[in-house]
Amino acid sequence: MDRSEDRALINRLLERDEDALREVMSTYGGLVFAMAKRVVADPTMAEEVAQDTFLALWRRPSSYNSDRGSLQSFLLGVTRNKAIDLVRHEESLKRTKDALITEAEATSEGEFPNELAVGMEERDEVRAALSSISEVQREAVVLAYFGGRTYREVADELGIPEGTAKTRLRDGLAKLRQVLTNRTELT
Repeated sequence: MDRSEDRALINRLLERDEDALREVMSTYGGLVFAMAKRVVADPTMAEEVAQDTFLALWRRPSSYNSDRGSLQSFLLGVTRNKAIDLVRHEESLKRTKDALITEAEATSEGEFPNELAVGMEERDEVRAALSSISEVQREAVVLAYFGGRTYREVADELGIPEGTAKTRLRDGLAKLRQVLTNRTELT
């Protein structure tokens, strides 16, 4: 596509023409996804980045300037930036979770000797129970209950809607309760 075609597409986007967005996605979707996958390496996350890229173009088509380059270059730049942001966010979450686990272990080790054995046993039970819930539920539960965050803060940190955070917490806690109850009944 040449820049005059790019400008025409952008003008249609400025007029909120959904067919123009479909055309952009059809033309550049494969390239955008490939760029995202190259940076994040995970196909699901790459799809999310690609979707965010096209959503950003839909929300602000005026951010594209044909004097600075082609629409393809613009979209690939946006994709790369969004993918890098996502990778940084994921790394930050991992560091936070690792720090919370380390802090929880350090707190347990500081207990009195006869309470230490009980604390270690409980910690091992909780860890085993946490491994039984999905990764997205585990992230939410760890942030909320070990990190002291509200469901709103969990939603912000994970980049998800508040309703999704509530659902993950509710479902994760229900599963944890079930697993821990079953373990207690077995002993």
